[in-house]
Amino acid sequence: MTHAPTPDETRDDRLTTRRRCLTSIAAGATLLAGCLSADGDDSASPDGVSDGDLPEFSVDEDAQPTPMVLDAATLVDPGSIEFLDEFAVELAIANVGGAAITDLSMTVGLEYVDGSDNPLMETLNEPDPVEVTLPEIDSGDWETVEAAVRVNAEGDWELATDAREHPEFHHEVEVGPARLAPGESVASDVGGFEFTSLEPRYDRSLHYDTEEGGVGLFNQEATGVLAGDSTEVLLIHRFAVENTNDDRSVGFGSVVADNQFANAVVEATPGDVVTSDDMRDDLDTLAVTDADEPFGNNVVDPGETAEIAVVQLVDESSLAEASLTFSFTGDGDDIVFETGDDVPSIPSFELVDASIENASDEEPTIELTVENDGDAAGTFRGGAQFHASRPTASDWVYLSEGVEATLDVGERETLEVEATRGDDRFRVLPFETELER
Repeated sequence: MTHAPTPDETRDDRLTTRRRCLTSIAAGATLLAGCLSADGDDSASPDGVSDGDLPEFSVDEDAQPTPMVLDAATLVDPGSIEFLDEFAVELAIANVGGAAITDLSMTVGLEYVDGSDNPLMETLNEPDPVEVTLPEIDSGDWETVEAAVRVNAEGDWELATDAREHPEFHHEVEVGPARLAPGESVASDVGGFEFTSLEPRYDRSLHYDTEEGGVGLFNQEATGVLAGDSTEVLLIHRFAVENTNDDRSVGFGSVVADNQFANAVVEATPGDVVTSDDMRDDLDTLAVTDADEPFGNNVVDPGETAEIAVVQLVDESSLAEASLTFSFTGDGDDIVFETGDDVPSIPSFELVDASIENASDEEPTIELTVENDGDAAGTFRGGAQFHASRPTASDWVYLSEGVEATLDVGERETLEVEATRGDDRFRVLPFETELER
């Protein structure tokens, strides 16, 4: 027997009091107690399943009570669902068996569509489905139930149940990233972590620690200088990761951690994220101020908080559009850290003069005079290199010491770098101005 689910007038009273009973398998208790009437206050959510859109279904009079999923709807604005959100869905359930459903339940969950096609490479642990107790449904009749489901990745998800599903049933949910402005947070009670966006910083250059050697040169500690060209800024994104677990560590990368996100990645737009390839040493040697840890191979112990930094090299004219995305699995953009439209004034530094003093000495002194010709006070960080032939590395070798000075707008300062190595050719950083003696 084929049934068209559109109700007639004799069923209106019962249909307006359809039970929407929800229990959670995780909590083991009712999440939405009692029943909701169809004309109740649900102004914060869409209308749910539409009676007129339900497909026809057939009933096997000789079969046991058999629930079949006909249709589903999210009870929030579908365009508002973000990473780590929990939200309600409504499902229309028909009884295609020959006897009434009186004591049955089903599970409802979401499956990640955008994951890897190779199950051995799958990195996402999907949230557990919830168990829903079905109301009494007569043979050939249908009712609605609600379930609270959760997403833990940006991308496309598909509603799935352990009940029979109508051939026309298919319900996808598109999940966007959690967008965080400075001061905003997103947390996972299940994962045991909370991310908070911190105020970004803007620098023209940064120091890092390294060692320099080569053909005819012994290894010696040196100070590297990371900088872009004259129009670029080092935008330092900062976020705090709090481990809310009592006994499990959280880690990103190849480190050993209890709750490890080995494939976590960050990407920036516009411009690029600075990596170890942009330096002559590992990223963790970068001297980011205020003791932030560069992102990569981070471990956060139970109850601890780590402030993590990601450096983005971006053109100054694009700072207002700059953002950083964080993915736990490498498959999507789970969190977007936004800098906002209010880009602060930033310093800029001009090399006024550079010279080699005490040129006849075995270790001469490189002097550089720098002026802040930008729109705000800031810290200048520089250094120097000497020239040496190195077949497997740059011919410009960092000297041991860097220089640093905080300058107000229009202020000048003369700084000195001791040329403890090198012969006749040197250059001043980050300007790459060459000097000879």
